[in-house]
Amino acid sequence: MDLRVIRLATALLVVVAVVLMSSRSWAHWYGLGPSKDEWGLKYDGEVDAANGDKLIVHFTIADQGRLKPIHSVFVMAFSNSDRTGTNLVKTSITMQPTDDGKLTGQVEVGKEFADRAVIRIFTLTVDGRSQMAGPTAGARYYDIPLKKFLNKAPLTTSPRSGSSIAPPPASNVAK
Repeated sequence: MDLRVIRLATALLVVVAVVLMSSRSWAHWYGLGPSKDEWGLKYDGEVDAANGDKLIVHFTIADQGRLKPIHSVFVMAFSNSDRTGTNLVKTSITMQPTDDGKLTGQVEVGKEFADRAVIRIFTLTVDGRSQMAGPTAGARYYDIPLKKFLNKAPLTTSPRSGSSIAPPPASNVAK
């Protein structure tokens, strides 16, 4: 009798271990390639300097385009510049609806990741069709380089160099 209980307990332990280990591999993500219209997305972003070595990333989606509905939005940075390797940063942007129907959110990230970070938009639907069936079942993502928003405004709040005295006005005297 005790031998049956031990075998049952061992079998149950093996099943639980397999389920727990495989749960990490159930999530599959596939990158969406380039698109001339950026998959119909209409978005805007801004990066501001924060206290210390941090940046505040503001991101707004005006139209979800062909990726509607958006599942989640993250700021991610990888150890390799080609967006592979280990995640150095993976921070979720909590997107909140606005009165005019847009989705907006913000997050803080370290300045050292600004050059390699992307805003990664995840969806389970492309062109109104679920991506959760078939041999390539899984979420799709679209990356927007954070660099795209870094060029809009300076990231530092350093004082301006040079003189604060205005040059003299141009002379209107004809000779």
